[in-house]
Amino acid sequence: MQVKELAKKPIGILKHSTMSDVIKKLLENHISRLVVLDSGNPVGIISQKDVGFFLFNDSTKDGLDKIPLSSVMNNIEYVDGDTTVEKCAKTLVDKKISSLCVKENSQLGIFTKTDLAVYYSKNYSKKHKVIDFMTHDYISTHNATPLFKVVRKMLEHKISRIITKNQSEQPVGILSFKDLFRISLELGSEEDDEGFTLSDQIRRGFLSEKGFGSISLAKDVMSKEILTVKFNDDLENACKIMLNNNVSGLAVLDGNDGFTGIISKTDVTRALSSMS
Repeated sequence: MQVKELAKKPIGILKHSTMSDVIKKLLENHISRLVVLDSGNPVGIISQKDVGFFLFNDSTKDGLDKIPLSSVMNNIEYVDGDTTVEKCAKTLVDKKISSLCVKENSQLGIFTKTDLAVYYSKNYSKKHKVIDFMTHDYISTHNATPLFKVVRKMLEHKISRIITKNQSEQPVGILSFKDLFRISLELGSEEDDEGFTLSDQIRRGFLSEKGFGSISLAKDVMSKEILTVKFNDDLENACKIMLNNNVSGLAVLDGNDGFTGIISKTDVTRALSSMS
C-alpha cells in the first residue's frame, strides 16, 4: 500500500498561537500532535512530547499563555505519497520521529504510528508474535514516588510516559505528559478565572521538592488502568487492543502472568520497518 492511502487530514493550529493554546487543543482533540499553519500553509509541527520537554525544561519565567508556539515547533518531515507504508515505517525508525506528512495535489496529509498500527492489524495477521518486537528494558517508577522525582526521571530519560508499579513490582498504571498537562490546566484555571493560563510558578511546582511536586504522588496523577497482552499473542491482536482502547502501549505478561516488558506502537513501527 502507498502511504498516500493512509494519510489523513491533520488538525492545525495558527503559528501565532501560544503554548497554552497548544496544550488546550491537544487535550480537547485527544491527539498527540498539531500541524502549525501560517496564512493557511503548513510551516511546522508540534507534538505532545515537544510541549512536555519544553514545559519542564525551559528557564523562562513567562506563563505559557505568553510563550509563542513557534519557539518550540519542529520542521515538517515530508515523504512522497507513492512510498510504501513499510518504507515510511523505516524512515520513522531511522529518524526517531513519530509522524510524516504527505503533500498530494496541494492537499496535506499526515500519518502517525497509530495509522501504522491500523495498517499492521489489517495486513499482517499471524506474521509476528508480541515477543518478537516487545521492549524488555523500560523505565518505571513506583506509584508512591513524589511527582517531582517522576518528572525528573522522565526528563532524564527523554520519555513522554512512564510505567508505574506497586510495592509488589506489578504495573498499576501509566503516567504521561498528557496527565501532567491536564493537572497544569486545572491549576492554571484555579489561578486565572479566564482559564488555560499557566504561570512559571505552577510549571516549576512540578519539579519542586517543597511545593506540590513533593506533596503529590505518581498515583495521584497517573492513569489508573494498564492493559495487558500475553508474550505469545499475535502482534495483530496487540495492535487491536491498543487501537480499541486508544492507548499507545500494553504491558506484556509471561507464561506465569508476570510482567516481562511492554509492547507499543513504536514496536509495531519497528516490525513494519523490518519488512521494508
